[in-house]
Amino acid sequence: MIRKARQDDVRFIHKLLAHYGGQGDLLARSLTDLYEFLRDFVIAEDDEGQAVGACALHLCWEDLCEIRSLAVLPERGGEGWGTKLVEACCSEAVTLGFNKIFALTYRPSFFARFDFKQVDKQLLPNKIWADCINCVKFPDCDEIAMLLEL
Repeated sequence: MIRKARQDDVRFIHKLLAHYGGQGDLLARSLTDLYEFLRDFVIAEDDEGQAVGACALHLCWEDLCEIRSLAVLPERGGEGWGTKLVEACCSEAVTLGFNKIFALTYRPSFFARFDFKQVDKQLLPNKIWADCINCVKFPDCDEIAMLLEL
């Protein structure tokens, strides 16, 4: 099941992102950021009601939004949770009337399965780079920009 994140999910999301952030796979988020942007997040829950993954849809600019902070518990990888989380975020983007969804990723082949295409990061508005300033890799970002135009 995919559901909107709640206040009691913040510690789970924080721990999950810290794990992958420590490996350099994504940008870890502070608790302050997670509470501030909690409405952006969805949670994947298994049949026992245990949270197994999280993902956020961040609204950036006019018709552009970003899928970010996509993570699934390492022991639950390969079960399709990442796919379900991305599909839920894409569905929400459509519902909200957004025409373009992008992701910055180290796994472009995963996003290509949803028809995202690789693009030059310079095509994305400067507004999205506000988060990049907080990244340990700034200004030498090596993530790949992927864009889905609906």
